[in-house]
Amino acid sequence: MSESGVVPIDRISGVFDGAGPPGRLAVLCLSLLEEQKKTWPACRAGYASLAQAQERQVRCAGFSVRVQHNPGRTASTLADVGEEGIAGRPCFLCVGSLPEGQKAVLYRDEYLVLCNPMPVFPAHFTISRIAHERQSIAGRAGAMLRLAGDFGPHFRVLYNGPRCGASAPDHMHFQAGPAGLMPVEGEAGAAGRVSIRKAGGVSVSLARGIGREVVILAGAGPSAVGEAFGAFTQALAGVLGTGEEPMMNIVCFHEGRRYSMLVFPRARHRPDAFYITGDDRISVSPAVVEMGGIIVTPRTVDFERIDAACVEGIFREVSLDGETVEQAARSM
Repeated sequence: MSESGVVPIDRISGVFDGAGPPGRLAVLCLSLLEEQKKTWPACRAGYASLAQAQERQVRCAGFSVRVQHNPGRTASTLADVGEEGIAGRPCFLCVGSLPEGQKAVLYRDEYLVLCNPMPVFPAHFTISRIAHERQSIAGRAGAMLRLAGDFGPHFRVLYNGPRCGASAPDHMHFQAGPAGLMPVEGEAGAAGRVSIRKAGGVSVSLARGIGREVVILAGAGPSAVGEAFGAFTQALAGVLGTGEEPMMNIVCFHEGRRYSMLVFPRARHRPDAFYITGDDRISVSPAVVEMGGIIVTPRTVDFERIDAACVEGIFREVSLDGETVEQAARSM
């Protein structure tokens, strides 16, 4: 953040204050992206790398994933997110540290929508809080749901917990990308669901048979969905016996009159294979994109050798077990 807490005017490409027709935020952000591809070399290079990325489908037991070979994601996948690593670098999401040439859409005077220079999606945004505050969903589910409503049905809003995928755990941020690109979007709806409860217009269910645990919260009102999410988070923390934010990734979206949150409770940040030295290492660091079904591999060797057993093993290691998740959902 700048010393005064004010975003310099030359950083602002557009302003969204909640007014205007539906979808206006998405229009502003897509316009920013086209501008940044022309004027910001890092953004142009990132999207050029994405255009050359290879993808292949891997069919697993009851679900499938897309493995993406994207060397442009190396810095993000291998990021040192430990306390020493964070202390040894400036916060790259603070306004005063943004790269020269990077601009933003000012969102409701609280967040900056930035073009992600290491994209996974053909339109990939980071929504960074202007104030320098640590990554935490506590008290911010409402903001995430409002973002989903403002972006509209053609986008998904994403959250990585500070200990399970956030490359900047020292600075609060969301992400956004186009709808329909993550396999879990279809699989969570089609999978055999376990209905847990329905109260206050919000349904709580579990998606089963897709290799990792997913809690689905859905309802017509963003306030009610946000309250249900808060209740689930509190229940999960109680079951785990922790005073910290439970590890989780979230996909949030708004379609028609319905708001939905897909919550992936996590047990670990990275699988054992990530820490192995030598030829057996697999450089996959699961964040919300990977939990959504796009396995990003910066290295060619990993792209070529990842198979169904590997994917299933990674999800099994990093996802919280089903019994614990169901216990938390039922104790809301």
